[in-house]
Amino acid sequence: MPEDCIFCKIAADTPNNFVAESEKAFAILDIKPITKGHTLVIPKKHFANLSVTDDDYLKDVIVLAKQVAKQLKEMYPDIKGFNYISNQGKEAKQVIFHLHLHVIPKY
Repeated sequence: MPEDCIFCKIAADTPNNFVAESEKAFAILDIKPITKGHTLVIPKKHFANLSVTDDDYLKDVIVLAKQVAKQLKEMYPDIKGFNYISNQGKEAKQVIFHLHLHVIPKY
């Protein structure tokens, strides 16, 4: 775990503010949301990006993102769809180099 990784620190912190959690991943609300309910789904183990993420962690991230979207749709019935986004690399505007998947509701 890189010492300066904010997501590793959040994963290790107890208590936490997870909105959802699985064995290998957790979800938190984005601190600068694009839309109401904008959530980040993050593996508990540090992986810089999707390309190097272990398959079992990646599966947990995807399944948890699906569950988060379902919960958001129940909370906000006016949601029309979702964007699932993961920027990979500096050139793609990745800012935090710990894999995370944005679940962005579209109204």
